[in-house]
Amino acid sequence: MKTTALFLFSLLLAGCSHNILPLPVESKPKPPTAVLDKTKQTGAAIRYVCKDDKEVRVVREKVLNRKSAKNMEAIYLTFGQSTEKLKSTVSESGKVYTNIHLRWIERVGGANTLTNSVGVVLADVCVAQ
Repeated sequence: MKTTALFLFSLLLAGCSHNILPLPVESKPKPPTAVLDKTKQTGAAIRYVCKDDKEVRVVREKVLNRKSAKNMEAIYLTFGQSTEKLKSTVSESGKVYTNIHLRWIERVGGANTLTNSVGVVLADVCVAQ
């Protein structure tokens, strides 16, 4: 009885310790992707000159929101060497465009302001050229 149990236990242990090789998976070739041409833009660019000779470039875009029938306005803002897409948000004083990094405030008087997400002013008193 003990030898039979020992034999079955060793057989079970030997059966569970084998490494089973996975079947080779055939990889499908990836379809060729279209080359993105970043030199094309959809809207006209507006150049803003700010205090301390800083420049901000804004390209406006209308985004169709599929959940509602409203068109949502968005801008591509270039400051320094980076370009960010900002979406319009509700505000009492002018138009405000935000994303996770930047906030662009367009006031009625024309003195626009660019701040980061913490509230540090990056460009102030920006006037369209």
